[in-house]
Amino acid sequence: MKYIYCVLLILISNNLVGQVITEELESEIKRRVELEINPSFSIGILLPDGTTEFYGYGYFDNNKKQPDSLTLYEIGSVTKTFTANLASIYLKDSLKKPLSAFFIDIENPKLDSITPYDLLNHIAGVPRLSNQFSPHNWLNPFNGYSNEILKEELQDLNPDTSNFWSYSNFGYSILGRTIEKVSGKTYDNLMGGLLHDIGMDNTLLSVPTEENQKIAQPTNIGTSNSNWDFTGPSRYAGGLVSNTRDLLSYLMYQKQNNPLFISDSLQKPFQTRVPDLGKDKLFYQEGWFVLKPDSTTKILLHNGGTGGFISFVGYNRNTELGVVVLSNSVNVVDDLGINILYPTFKLNRPERTIAYELADDIDAGNKDSIVSIFDNLKSKNYPNNIIDIYWLERYHFGKGNYSISTQLSDIMVQELPEDWEVYDLKGQNLEQLKDYKNAILAYKKALKLNPEMEILNDKIKRCTTLYKHNAE
Repeated sequence: MKYIYCVLLILISNNLVGQVITEELESEIKRRVELEINPSFSIGILLPDGTTEFYGYGYFDNNKKQPDSLTLYEIGSVTKTFTANLASIYLKDSLKKPLSAFFIDIENPKLDSITPYDLLNHIAGVPRLSNQFSPHNWLNPFNGYSNEILKEELQDLNPDTSNFWSYSNFGYSILGRTIEKVSGKTYDNLMGGLLHDIGMDNTLLSVPTEENQKIAQPTNIGTSNSNWDFTGPSRYAGGLVSNTRDLLSYLMYQKQNNPLFISDSLQKPFQTRVPDLGKDKLFYQEGWFVLKPDSTTKILLHNGGTGGFISFVGYNRNTELGVVVLSNSVNVVDDLGINILYPTFKLNRPERTIAYELADDIDAGNKDSIVSIFDNLKSKNYPNNIIDIYWLERYHFGKGNYSISTQLSDIMVQELPEDWEVYDLKGQNLEQLKDYKNAILAYKKALKLNPEMEILNDKIKRCTTLYKHNAE
């Protein structure tokens, strides 16, 4: 991992230069590549007349291969729009039925208050991830998820009944499993059939294992990361692997078949209360975010991210312009995609944060004073993003580098002293280091901050047993 990064712009077609890819936008894209914020970009444009244009920037693997319209990227939560499409096909007569009608073998009366429609629109009151979600490998967190695990989670599900909009990966896993139960089909049949109907011949249901498949190298803060293998019903929340060419075909399919892309005949979208793209301007409706940057413009969009990829798919209903932006990084690219669709939208200027420098120091062998290095850089007002620290901690935890990840968890505790999750992470590290006494203290602190997270009680019991055993 080097800061100085050689960049080569591959312009597949120059018909749109100065029109869609403006000089300012291209300069920002190239800056992010040079700083290793995004090693590569694959961008596709759908023009109003149905023609397409493609652009590639940077390199997508260690062999310095240049991305094109067929280069594969994990698309993460953009997969949810496909699951929403399946729901419109198979659940159109069942959207308002309670979940208890589909999961008849689960004795949880709370399922009576949730419908597939609620899950589709993220208003079911289920958490972003199940409270029982505890991956064996944080480098590949959804690998091993199964119908059996989902069943156990539904048995204990206690949804928030306030009916506020709240984004949920867990909810779309439930929705996908519901579609299976109604249709009698498997994920491969359902999603594979939809991809075939659209003509997405180069999109995959999971990460490819064949060496000849041209998939980008997943990265995060300049460090090579792992692919994410979604299994079981988690695949409906984020499992697809695709490219700009196929995703533009998908946008064309939506333009021709999805009422959201055509008219305002459907009910009013749900207010998300997400401020990132402008206060009271971002809504959600049946699988898609709806951005209203002004009183007349409607942009349909969805983004996605995994451990080493980020994606954006968007369509401006007013101009009939569509865009796909894919990158092998976790740095969000929404601003780039929206700027193409709505040129007055302001571009961000993400910078290398402290986590990038910590990653460089760790790679260089400076592994024993990570907290001191962090404090020194912070005192110099170096850009800081605790999410980057979190990713670096999970990366080394997943690699089994606990002496490193525990120091990174110390930084998070230092920066977020009232956040239950950082104490949970700290406890996980101490447990792996067999420091059960302090792991118990960390878990108890997490539980005090979030008493509803019952899985913490299990961790405390486990560490208490191990601590007593060692004492004997």
